[in-house]
Amino acid sequence: MTSNLFPSPANQNRIPEPEKTKRRKHRDWSGATVGAIVGLAGLFCARLGQIWIGFDIFAQFWIQFAFTAIACGLGLASPRYKTLVAIVILTTFVTGYSVWPYYVSVDHGPQTFKLEAGQAKLKVASFNTYAMNSDYSKFTKEILRLDPDVMTLVEFSSEKKSVLDQLNARFPYQLDCWSLPDCDFAIISKTPLHDLITRDLWAGAPFISAKLGPEFGNTTIIGMHTNRFPHQRSQLKQILAFIKYMESVSGQVVLMGDFNATPFSRITQTLAESLGFERLTSLPTWNANYGLPQLAIDHVFVSPRIKALDSEKIGEYAGSDHFPITITLSVPTK
Repeated sequence: MTSNLFPSPANQNRIPEPEKTKRRKHRDWSGATVGAIVGLAGLFCARLGQIWIGFDIFAQFWIQFAFTAIACGLGLASPRYKTLVAIVILTTFVTGYSVWPYYVSVDHGPQTFKLEAGQAKLKVASFNTYAMNSDYSKFTKEILRLDPDVMTLVEFSSEKKSVLDQLNARFPYQLDCWSLPDCDFAIISKTPLHDLITRDLWAGAPFISAKLGPEFGNTTIIGMHTNRFPHQRSQLKQILAFIKYMESVSGQVVLMGDFNATPFSRITQTLAESLGFERLTSLPTWNANYGLPQLAIDHVFVSPRIKALDSEKIGEYAGSDHFPITITLSVPTK
């Protein structure tokens, strides 16, 4: 019979692992693991938005879920400090995503564009000025600095009429929809505008529309503002109604504004695919108040014959929760 009164030499040399070390290792693995699960689940739910629109809210944060899944996957691959490594990588990704629009929007001075015959250069801009933004001088100055040929202004009510007065010398052609109950759009232009159309209280998204002259191929300029998430069902209904409306619109079109939907959303994808338009924008523009935008919800869509001459850019902070966006286009004149 073997006696257990005395431990074997092997047991005498074994040092029990401290309980604190075990808990620390468990936490190290669990934090990165949970993060990876959350990231992958978010990406999966985002795809489900194509089946059931309620899940489209996850698509608005697709890039953040992707960052989380990648960062936590790299953290789990790290030999030590897995959760800490995941947090550092995720913070780097998120910060880099916010810095990206500033980097690509650096002003390098006047640009020269080579245009083909029958093409005209058109710089467009869109800005959700924010309904509560009372710093009129700041966003007036920013509009003048951006100096587009034509610009759509969203959440721009009649209270801001003094801004149009100050912009009149640079942008003498101005249209608004303030005669309607809740319409808060305006279009300003350096060249004549005609054929004003506005829709506010209807099934589709509110918008303002006008045409440029023959020097720009009578291009239709539309400024739009959809409902914000988490009202995905309402957003989709608005977009589908607008797509139906566009069946009666002929000629080339520049559609821009605050769509409250990122490039990964069913909303923007349905709009582009159904109309055959190209979305030219992907820079995060919201929330500008904190200087670290994370959601790309302000967009420019163009009909097939219109092309981008350069990449999109964001403007400077001008008292709104959105950054303005600009892009220079090549527009057929015939």
